Amino acid sequence: MTPAVDLYPELDTPQALIDLDTVDRNVSAMRALGRERGVDVRVHFKSLKCGGLAKYLMSAGFDTFLCAKLNEAEVLVGAGVKDVLVANQIVGPMKARRLAALAARATVSVCVDDAENVDELAAAAAEVGSTIGVLVEVDVGQRRCGVDPGEPAVALARHILKHAPALRFFGLQGYAGHIQMLPDLAERTAQCRAGLQLLVDTRRALEAAGIPVAVVTGAGTGTADAAAGFSGLTEIQPGSFVLMDAAYHAACPTYGCALSILTTVVSRRDERYVLDAGSKAISKDFGTPVIKGYPTDRVIAVNEEHTIVAPGAGAVVQVGDRREVLPAHCCATMNLHRSCVAVRGGKVEVVWPIEASGRYD
Repeated sequence: MTPAVDLYPELDTPQALIDLDTVDRNVSAMRALGRERGVDVRVHFKSLKCGGLAKYLMSAGFDTFLCAKLNEAEVLVGAGVKDVLVANQIVGPMKARRLAALAARATVSVCVDDAENVDELAAAAAEVGSTIGVLVEVDVGQRRCGVDPGEPAVALARHILKHAPALRFFGLQGYAGHIQMLPDLAERTAQCRAGLQLLVDTRRALEAAGIPVAVVTGAGTGTADAAAGFSGLTEIQPGSFVLMDAAYHAACPTYGCALSILTTVVSRRDERYVLDAGSKAISKDFGTPVIKGYPTDRVIAVNEEHTIVAPGAGAVVQVGDRREVLPAHCCATMNLHRSCVAVRGGKVEVVWPIEASGRYD
């Protein structure tokens, strides 16, 4: 094994790294899935937060994105993305005006589950002179946002149609985030398809009411395979597949871990060594991180500024050595960093700012 001390000696630590070779393999696998099953792939930006990475994915053939927050949509449009879905509710006059202004620059759509929010968005779009695309969010089992399937969704769609041309009804979203990492693949697949059936049945109810449905979107990285090709679903919306993390990879091993945090060993004792990055640089909300390339080394604690590791039997570790840490949650880890270094073949290729990190607007 190559001594860890040789890892990217030109970089200071801690530093977020993105392995582009792994990204390329992940992207190729997801793109192939979409093509084989005849479903569009809309990439979720909440895991990425980086305009440079969005541009890289556009060069690989992905031209539609979704995101969780309005600031992420602004970064995407600023990066040149022409079709963005905010897969969340945008509420309040300040955010409604920002959304309407963004919709004047690109095709922008948003999810709704409340008639008064629809009125608020319509007023903002009319004031700006833009058109906001709207999808009715349907609760397919997560019990978070969304109207109930069937007639409640039809009623809300009718309300949206009253606000043309300020609003344009696009279709439906139904996302089951709570099942994405279920370890039992058969259970995950069954729950995914049960939720999608509720979503597609709602599409049929809308069409029976004379309301065309252009887009029916849902699923994520963990359910992409189960959802792709499901009759009546037009697109899937995975995001974590690009970067992945140790926890998600365990549930969905098709996609490799491209994101790591480069660290330095700053202390060494017989039973442990200590790295110079902790929870301020490596998210632990989904579990314990993993030391890349050292399967017998075990992380025993993640403090604010330190990760404490028990080395495997016979391991030779010195102060100053480098280790790459695979976080347990890529989305939250990207949010902790203001830049990332894209590497290929063990060499630095480019440095990208992470424009949407540390923002919650």
